[in-house]
Amino acid sequence: MHIAIIGVGRVGAALAFRLIFEPYIDELTLVDIIPGLAGVVKEDIYHGLATYGLDMRINSYDDCRHVENADMIVITAGVARKPSESRRDLAEKNSKIIYDIIECLADRNPKAWYVIITNPVDALATLVSKLLGDSKRVIGTGTSLDTTRFRCAISRSIGVPLSYVEAYTGGEHGEHVVLLWSTVHICGMPLDEYLSSSGKQIDKKDITNYVKNISSKIISMQGGTMWGPAIVFSEIIKNIILNTGRIMSVSTLRKFKEISEPVHVTIPTKVGWSIGPDIWNILDRREQEEIVRAAEAIYKTYMICLKSLKSP
Repeated sequence: MHIAIIGVGRVGAALAFRLIFEPYIDELTLVDIIPGLAGVVKEDIYHGLATYGLDMRINSYDDCRHVENADMIVITAGVARKPSESRRDLAEKNSKIIYDIIECLADRNPKAWYVIITNPVDALATLVSKLLGDSKRVIGTGTSLDTTRFRCAISRSIGVPLSYVEAYTGGEHGEHVVLLWSTVHICGMPLDEYLSSSGKQIDKKDITNYVKNISSKIISMQGGTMWGPAIVFSEIIKNIILNTGRIMSVSTLRKFKEISEPVHVTIPTKVGWSIGPDIWNILDRREQEEIVRAAEAIYKTYMICLKSLKSP
């Protein structure tokens, strides 16, 4: 299995390091436009491989034109978000970067899956689907990271191990993330039933604030998120390649009557070589309405992306 990572900044490099331990990958290609960066990341990773005696072919390039016949292309390249910025603030700059990457890669990698990480991820995944004309091979990482933050916050709030918590988020990775409380189960019990039997309480407002704001705190102190995304996104890749059918909060193309075009929005869905079905029908009406509002917000950002491509 040949995986190419386009952009080896914090997230791309951490993801590359995580993937070298996956036995189903035998070739990894790293690309970054900063001259020599992909090469030194490759060397650094090879030193880790040597420690374990692992064998993997790792390629490094400064230009994505050298990437050919990849099975999966993971795009992290783009302008990073500052603590004061929303993910949507990156739309104009990053849409042009994504356009150039797809123009470069599409013909040379005709069978590749595309996993979009670059923010604003949902709008850019929508853009990639439009450019490729094939939504079945494109997914965004969506609110998968928000889901893990949601689970962390619930675990701490009621004092149970993370392994006891099942919960998902949907909507937009950003301001319109939707915390899907109807999906929350503790030890297999619906949240309300668990709270009633345990006598515990949960502060939904505090949890919502944590999910929406923790990334800005990490960025302000560390310069960017890194380890959480690397692990979460590697799980998306693994579940596609190994065809597990696990439900994940990834961003897939969805059409709503309120919006003139389909957009990538997160509705937790089964992930494998085919994507779906999703859990839309088990969500409550309020959650469905919030996801539609998130899709409308994503569409507006997507239109900004399209407009930026037409400007000089």
